[in-house]
Amino acid sequence: MKVIKSINILKKELKLARKNSFVISFIPTMGALHNGHMKLIQKAKKKNVLRIVSIYVNPAQFGPNEDFKNYPRTIQKDLLMLRNAKIDILFLPINKQIISYKTNYKCPNFSIEKILCGKSRPNYFPGVKNIIIKLFDIVQADYSFFGEKDYQQFIVIKKMAKKLNFKTEIIPIKTVRNKNGLPLSSRNKYLGPDEIKIANKINKICMNLLPKVRKNLSTKKILSNAKLELLINGVNHIDYLTVLTDQLEHRKSLNSKSRIFIAANIGRTRLIDNFPI
Repeated sequence: MKVIKSINILKKELKLARKNSFVISFIPTMGALHNGHMKLIQKAKKKNVLRIVSIYVNPAQFGPNEDFKNYPRTIQKDLLMLRNAKIDILFLPINKQIISYKTNYKCPNFSIEKILCGKSRPNYFPGVKNIIIKLFDIVQADYSFFGEKDYQQFIVIKKMAKKLNFKTEIIPIKTVRNKNGLPLSSRNKYLGPDEIKIANKINKICMNLLPKVRKNLSTKKILSNAKLELLINGVNHIDYLTVLTDQLEHRKSLNSKSRIFIAANIGRTRLIDNFPI
């Protein structure tokens, strides 16, 4: 595994890889890697593929009172995991280089950024899009892999890649969960033992919602009861609990492909999840 920090050196490596007919697969991360990230890396493994993982904790996507300074940074553990996964390149961009890097792309805006996480975290999607545009422009990957746990982010990035005519194909990977159904997340490190138990209950309550939502187009009362149950079981705050289509629109019929979306706080930790119906 090569560890590269310079944008120019990375571009030279990728140019050589393309010359040798390698397909480039890209997995952008913020580090604090777990088995969810490893699933993305595993899915990117094919014959004659160069796999590149980036680690960059992007300050632009954090709000003024969010957890940028305390966000988990476990670079030594990450290096070991990536070496064991036998990736080809780890890109650790120098902060000054990535901030000052200029592209010819104008960042588009989409209405779906104003709902769910975008409504309560207005800095989030502008920050994500700007850094992803830079990374896509630098790497020029054939395939880029994103987990479905951050489903709204996946849809925004997919729409952006299409709008800007990036050649990279955006590949979604199903959410990886622990034995109790809790989705793997770097922020799970914030949770104490009792808070983990509450987080596991979020999954159970949402799973119990699925058959009710399938049968009933009018979900307002069902979701209200679920919110009350979540609060009784130790959730401090519910940012949202709603049902939308796979394209983040309100359902028009029972046959629409839909998901339950939730964001909730346990203590100071904000967790998100979604469940295909």
